[in-house]
Amino acid sequence: MHRVPEGVAPPRARRKIARVTTTSEAPPVYPSRAAAGSVLGRLLCQRCEPPLLLLGVTPTGVEIAASAAKGTSSAFDVIVGAHVRLDGHGIVGAIAEDAEAVIDRMFNPSFDMLDALHEAIDRARRAVKSERLLFRGQRQLRSLDGYNVAVIDGHAVTPWKLLAAAHGARFLGADRIFVAAAVTTQAVKEKVFAYKYDFICPTVVFDAAGHPRPFGDDQDAGAERLRSIVVARQAAA
Repeated sequence: MHRVPEGVAPPRARRKIARVTTTSEAPPVYPSRAAAGSVLGRLLCQRCEPPLLLLGVTPTGVEIAASAAKGTSSAFDVIVGAHVRLDGHGIVGAIAEDAEAVIDRMFNPSFDMLDALHEAIDRARRAVKSERLLFRGQRQLRSLDGYNVAVIDGHAVTPWKLLAAAHGARFLGADRIFVAAAVTTQAVKEKVFAYKYDFICPTVVFDAAGHPRPFGDDQDAGAERLRSIVVARQAAA
């Protein structure tokens, strides 16, 4: 039976809050995604009771979660999610695996927008199915029964894929669920707490756009996606 966390903020000593100014020459928060995963893994060990399973949210949480799993000897897998995007409104939610979509509670579509919203959810569901083949092939997500689960992203500037992944983990039978990221924004942190999840993140920035350079290694999104697919296929096999 899932126990909904109380959403108590982590101790101040456990996280770093940075006020970021916009600059293309800002030093990275972490020298690499592997280093970020190592730091996050230590916090997860302190906050989460075993047995613990780390789920990297595709694609940006995969390398972080894999590194954290190695450092904590935790089980690892990937959870596939996709944003729900609505024309004129941007991202209004997300969906993960076969669970129901998580839609922003503050988004109140009018009656004549409902068909467009349902179409957006269907597009996201199709995207999840396609991504699942890339990241896991025909293999199903490993069983979450009996595990405490941490869903993990890298640089989270919106909360929706993390919240959808948490909802998906609950749907799949996780005992207790934690939401985690290497770097996030104050707004994302507050939104996760509003949904009553424990949130674990060593670096929180005030800029809504996040940190300009969270990781010192390659920032190209296409290259990160390819690396994540390789890591997912190897580490979760």
